[in-house]
Amino acid sequence: MLKNRALIPDLRQGLADLDRKIAFCPLCYRALEQNGEKGAYCMLCRDTKRNSRQIAVVEKEADLQNLEKTGSYSGLYHVLSGLIAPLDPNSPKGLHLKELHERVNNLLEKERKCEIILATGTTTEGDMTALYIERILAPLKNKFPELKISRLGRGLSLGSELEYADEVTLKNALTNRK
Repeated sequence: MLKNRALIPDLRQGLADLDRKIAFCPLCYRALEQNGEKGAYCMLCRDTKRNSRQIAVVEKEADLQNLEKTGSYSGLYHVLSGLIAPLDPNSPKGLHLKELHERVNNLLEKERKCEIILATGTTTEGDMTALYIERILAPLKNKFPELKISRLGRGLSLGSELEYADEVTLKNALTNRK
């Protein structure tokens, strides 16, 4: 027991440093290590070779990394940091949905055309979140008919999590999105 108590100051310091060292990309909400710059974009958002007119909306960073592993997607991302829970009416408030709406609106004002890929899992929560996003983006779709909203193809089995899907399945789901 005494041996474990010696770790307490180190743990306390590690938690205190967490707020100072870890930040989120202000565009996609991906976690990144701060290098003294507040509000700096992550390497994916800074990459000018990526298709800025295509945004894959994912639940969590692990989903982003799995899509990246396929090598089939060269657009940008938007990390929701969760999904809508059917029995929790407050769950949409914790997601980056307002920021997504603003981001898409700004992109459409500038580019006039973009595609939003709803890359949520095929679970009840994933489907509900995708439907909710389609509804909040509907006014933008009415204003900008060039806005395309698609979902990953159903190469993923029903109820599966993107985090556990293999690269080939994800590649097929991305290719066959609708």
